[in-house]
Amino acid sequence: MKIPLSWLREFTDVQLTAEQLAEALTLRGLEVRGVERWGANWSKMVVGELLEVGPHPKADRLQLTKVRIGDGPILNIVCGARNIAAGQRIPVALVGAQMPDGRQIERAEKMGVASEGMLCSGQELDATDDGDGILILDPSAPLGVPLVDYLGEDVIDVDVKPNRGDLLSILGLAREVGAITGAPVAYAARPLKEGGDAVAAGLALRVADEALAPHVVLRVVDGLNVAASPDRVQMRLKAAGLRSISNVVDATNYIMLELGKPTHAFDRAKVGDTVQIRLAKKGESLETLDHEVRSLDATDLVVADDRTALALAGVMGGASSEVTPSTTSVIIESAIFAPTSVRRTAQRHSLRSEASHRFERGQERRLAVLGADQVAALLTEWAGGVARSGRLVSGAEEVPAATLNFRPARVRALLGVALTDDEQVALLGTIGISAEAAADATKIVVTPKRSLSVAKGSARSVRVPSWRSDLEIEADLAEEVARLYGYERIPTSIPSADLPPHRPSPTLLRDRVRRLLADAGLHEVVTHALVSAAQAELWSEPTALVTGSLAASEGAAGGASIVLKNPLSADHDRLRQSLLPSLLDRVDANLRYGATSGAIFEVGRGYGSTKGVPSEWTRLAIAVWGEREQGAPSAGATTWNLDELKRLLAQVAHLVGERPAYGASIDSAVLHPGINAGITGDRFAGLLGELHPASPTWRDEPRVLLAEVAIAGLRSGRLDVAQVSLPPTTPPVTRDIALLIPAATTVGHVVDVARKSVSRATAVELFDLFAGAPLAPGERSAGLRFTFQPSATGADDEAITVELAAFEGAVLRACGARIRGVEGQ
Repeated sequence: MKIPLSWLREFTDVQLTAEQLAEALTLRGLEVRGVERWGANWSKMVVGELLEVGPHPKADRLQLTKVRIGDGPILNIVCGARNIAAGQRIPVALVGAQMPDGRQIERAEKMGVASEGMLCSGQELDATDDGDGILILDPSAPLGVPLVDYLGEDVIDVDVKPNRGDLLSILGLAREVGAITGAPVAYAARPLKEGGDAVAAGLALRVADEALAPHVVLRVVDGLNVAASPDRVQMRLKAAGLRSISNVVDATNYIMLELGKPTHAFDRAKVGDTVQIRLAKKGESLETLDHEVRSLDATDLVVADDRTALALAGVMGGASSEVTPSTTSVIIESAIFAPTSVRRTAQRHSLRSEASHRFERGQERRLAVLGADQVAALLTEWAGGVARSGRLVSGAEEVPAATLNFRPARVRALLGVALTDDEQVALLGTIGISAEAAADATKIVVTPKRSLSVAKGSARSVRVPSWRSDLEIEADLAEEVARLYGYERIPTSIPSADLPPHRPSPTLLRDRVRRLLADAGLHEVVTHALVSAAQAELWSEPTALVTGSLAASEGAAGGASIVLKNPLSADHDRLRQSLLPSLLDRVDANLRYGATSGAIFEVGRGYGSTKGVPSEWTRLAIAVWGEREQGAPSAGATTWNLDELKRLLAQVAHLVGERPAYGASIDSAVLHPGINAGITGDRFAGLLGELHPASPTWRDEPRVLLAEVAIAGLRSGRLDVAQVSLPPTTPPVTRDIALLIPAATTVGHVVDVARKSVSRATAVELFDLFAGAPLAPGERSAGLRFTFQPSATGADDEAITVELAAFEGAVLRACGARIRGVEGQ
């Protein structure tokens, strides 16, 4: 908020310069974005006096003037304005001056007469919006003084945080300045002289829900002459960052800046006999002051009459009741609206205003009456109006003062400064907080949901001022004491407590997985956790895919999709249940942009809700397509296939000491029904496969391969300490077995039976797969290699032979496979 220093000095005595005040405010916890000199661009412009004003000999629309600018020579200046006369003091732009719009003032001849400068209007100076005549200064304006020294203004731009709505006013900031300087703060309310007519004559007020509008005040001012505001008012509003519109609208803005109380003026002739504060009706619309027609929601709070909505309450007025030059009577509405209601309406319509900015941060109850009275007082002064007697009021003007208890000893412990109880009370008193000894066993609010009781005499009870709704817990008061004392005065010290012991990083495994995949040439992506309904319905992880201890550590998938009540858009209205649809969206984008090869991965979370209880699970998802790496000049490129993807997953699983075990295929709308498999294991489980041909992303070339797995410790785990054993003294022994298996039997099933049947094998691998002549139709030949680590005595040979024989029977029973031959070395 921009604060003109001269305006601030009307509330409290400020002897500091703008720079000194900005530094003092910053040290008290109020961030100052900058200090500027409003009018600093008025270079080579001074205060002058008109000595003579006469007609131009060759132009009826021009006048010749003689201007004195102090001790210098008398200037001859040609001017076209008609509101000037001898004896007036006016702003003069000298030869060489640069106007705010970039024009350079030069000595020039106008119809044969030399002009040695320019007399300036308020609009040309960007000081007022009046461009029809010259800006007439006060007769006491000192001659020859630079215009920036006479009309310029020091402005402090304060960054007001969301919890300090009381600082969005000159009065609010004056309280802070008074606490710094020790000067008293006072607001002199303008007296309001009322007419004989009563405000209730022909006008009523009705509030449908006082929870949304706890306090509403209406006043009526008749006999108005809508025109431009006085020049001093326009300049002050400009310095504060607001443009002047008319004396009526400017009066509401002036009080908003002064007190922080937004008000609104309705043209009385365009409003019915009853002003209503209600929710919008179904299908109702409103053209706001920015001339946008807005369809209203049933939760929008509006100001209305008997016929239609007139304004979005606390946000913006409507065009149908706008004040125009023909307006002669206005209704002044000054209300306290529920902050959440105003915030939702402003967000829903993408409509932020100075009023909504203040309403969203909460309003002081007593300002409703004061704001209405002060706007009415300004209208009687600036627009010649007559205020009707009385007000229409809904709701209580005052609410009981809130009290808050704190322990001075606790404040000393938090600050590390030995401030006595009385010193703390005195500091709080500088911003209007009064304190007294609390009763026995006083309740101390530590957090909004937690409180405790303390013994008599150890706490103080604080009466919170009505404008400080942000003070809710004990720590809030400790913060106030700290900033009023001065953060720069609090000594720094090294913590005396022992540092906590080393804690391993909870993301160590996750980081190792990411680094491994990046080293393998994959690119990490981060996709949005919010997806569309179409994406969410595309795929969700089966509940039984990840179970046991792995589901306990990484989360078990399941439940219904979690839909947002207030989504940003229809494409982001629910939380995803799998990472694969999000990765597919990125694959599709890359293919559309011409990237025929790629490999991406993401570590992220899926979300679900079971009987209203939300849950989440952490997964690694991978998508690869096209060429894996370019080949040598004499060889072709290597492409991604299931073997390459399985090899990559094996490297990842090795980080947690697991060897992926592949099982039966998964029924999925994302994965190819014949080219996918589930992955089972205690520390590594999931699925992989080729993209389903029915998917919109599917292409004949390149083929897209996908995987999504849960890894023990991926959410927040560390790598286990590797157990290293001495190398064996005997070489490994391998046995190769050729099997004839039915085409309908998966190789993964056969390998699973082999691993369970031959427990002495340290590894079981598929090394050959063949179909076609001379094999019978519907048969495939699969070669399995068993690796054993025999003892030094060689006594394991007989046991290995027994287990391989048992495997022959087991694979026949489980898979219908028969042995073609056995080879060993």
